[in-house]
Amino acid sequence: MKKALFSLIMAFITVPAFAVEFENGDFKANIYGEIYGDAFYFNNHSSDTVTNTFGSQAFVGSSLLGVELSYGNVTGTFEAGLGDPVRRFFMTYRFGGNENHYIIIGRDTNIATYSFGMVSNDLQSLNDLGTLADNRRLQVKYGINGFEIAVIMPSLGGGWNSDNTDDTGYKLSAVDENTRNALYTPFNVLPRVELGYTYTNDSLEFKVFGAYGAYMYSDNNKIASDKVFHSYNIGFGGQADFGNSFLQFTGWYGMNLDLMDSLGNYKSRVVSVNDNTKKMSIFLTNDDGSVNYDSQAENIQSAGMAIGLGHTFNDMFTPQIGVGYTVNFGDGYAQMDDALGTYLNCIIQITDWFSITPEVAYIDYMQDSSGNKEGYEIRAGAVAAVIF
Repeated sequence: MKKALFSLIMAFITVPAFAVEFENGDFKANIYGEIYGDAFYFNNHSSDTVTNTFGSQAFVGSSLLGVELSYGNVTGTFEAGLGDPVRRFFMTYRFGGNENHYIIIGRDTNIATYSFGMVSNDLQSLNDLGTLADNRRLQVKYGINGFEIAVIMPSLGGGWNSDNTDDTGYKLSAVDENTRNALYTPFNVLPRVELGYTYTNDSLEFKVFGAYGAYMYSDNNKIASDKVFHSYNIGFGGQADFGNSFLQFTGWYGMNLDLMDSLGNYKSRVVSVNDNTKKMSIFLTNDDGSVNYDSQAENIQSAGMAIGLGHTFNDMFTPQIGVGYTVNFGDGYAQMDDALGTYLNCIIQITDWFSITPEVAYIDYMQDSSGNKEGYEIRAGAVAAVIF
């Protein structure tokens, strides 16, 4: 593994970075990319087992190649990846050529998040461990002078507009044990709305954000009443610079965040049936394990916070340390479901386009919603990045 990692790093160093730029009058073209290679050791302690594994996720998960084509005030952006073949595609129109006044139509990163820090597990950035995920969604976004508002389109059947789950909730909510027919079919009532405002000056970036969506689960067989789930979050995040040192921070609160796919560490919320694509967002079992079709899903509330510190030496070494904490709770939970994550890494900027970031991280999964201990995980490894 050490030899393979060394060979990979040497390959990155010897391959020259390139950025293709072309300009002809009002027409401009730019090709850019990010290539990652990582190797990590995972030492996982669950309630009754210990596993030791090696893994690499960032090359497939986060590497990308993009192109920007601009003519006057209009810019078209397209990004391709390995894990997600079409990562982003959108058109930007800048009013009067103003960079701070624009409208975006297409698949772009959503607004209501702020994350940083951790690079292991495919640049996890403390997602589910104090921060919210920044997903790519089909949307219409309007921005002016730091303020942004976006209408996130519902995903009908998954596809390019979804990452891990369908943005309308889950494809099936329950299955009849005898006939295996669907009992609940979810659909999105309203497109989700997200907004944010970012204030910046020479030493501070501060963002406030929020999101809201409504999801209805309809019982086709009338075994249980239809139910509307309200999903929302409110939060803040930012970075304060003090010379060569910086402080990163975020905090947020929300409800039913699994439905907008910004949080994925619920332990009792999602239950799989025989077909792994059939998931549900409802508590369906009694204390003895039998199915209870009369039970109604409970709203799950969540909150999180994270903080990180770093300092840059000689424009080359940037050691960072951070910690994040997420908690989930609700009427259907006997105990809080929480998790804690910490990281220590150092960005080593070898050239303008090539860096290596070794990291050690500790994740305490603490307890699930029933109060059962879930163990902890130790990660150690490095990420190499070519960004041009």
